[in-house]
Amino acid sequence: MKASPQKFITIASLSILLSMLTLVLGAPLLRVLRKTYGPRAFWILGLLVTGAAWLLNIQPLALFLGSVWMTLGAYTEFERKGFGWWHSGVLGVLIGSLTAVGGLIIVFKQSGINTYAEVVKLAEQFTTKVQEMNPMAKLDPEILIQQLPSTVVILLMIALGVGLMFERRVFSWLNLPHEKTASQLKLLEYRVPEYMVWVAMIAFLLTMVSFGGKAIAIPAVNIVNVCIVLYFFQGLAVLEVFLNSMKAGVFTRILTYIILVGQLLLVLSVVGWADYWLDFRRRIRKMMKPVENPPSN
Repeated sequence: MKASPQKFITIASLSILLSMLTLVLGAPLLRVLRKTYGPRAFWILGLLVTGAAWLLNIQPLALFLGSVWMTLGAYTEFERKGFGWWHSGVLGVLIGSLTAVGGLIIVFKQSGINTYAEVVKLAEQFTTKVQEMNPMAKLDPEILIQQLPSTVVILLMIALGVGLMFERRVFSWLNLPHEKTASQLKLLEYRVPEYMVWVAMIAFLLTMVSFGGKAIAIPAVNIVNVCIVLYFFQGLAVLEVFLNSMKAGVFTRILTYIILVGQLLLVLSVVGWADYWLDFRRRIRKMMKPVENPPSN
């Protein structure tokens, strides 16, 4: 079925609503919108939505929507130019992160916040409000600020990951043709580049051993945070291959994802990291491959 103005309104409305309510679940719809209706409709809508949120004085929403829009849009542009999924993802997340940082600086300037001490004071006000709502929450304002870079990057990575994982289902749900590209990521084959193993190990080491104080430890912690999410997605790919090989039903899948994704996220990250050496997916497929009977004499 061909795209129509009615479907454009449906996709646009749902993507904006889901992004506002859940932060990341609007991403698959944004991917569908860009692929189906082209760059002009995608970017004009993004400017209108982000601009409207900014004019309505909802700057946090404007910052998030703008950065997610930039991440998904940039990824798709690089993907269509033949860039591999890894380079497209890195560039997309980088552009989205710079958009968020630029917007945040503008918000600070407009609010008269010009020094680090003023930013810490703002963070203290935020953590105080959170603790009033949830007394069990223990938040350190300085740690919150120090890990803000990786928080932004991780949110954009998750939005991009959700967009890539579920776009095919959304295409099917909306009965729209799904255009494939040569460089498109095959999710079951998702694998972080090999050199990232050493980046993660060195960054983790720098968080444990003080070589240069906070000047080295803070960037290292942010890198470790990002690597945890990168390897979480690799662990997720390993888990999906395992469930497919076991022909797991819907109930088993839901239960597994609730336990592992909801409660044991770090376990999947460790699985993804160890996959560099152990190649779990090859072992699973080899183990599940039917054994051929030897020819009879």
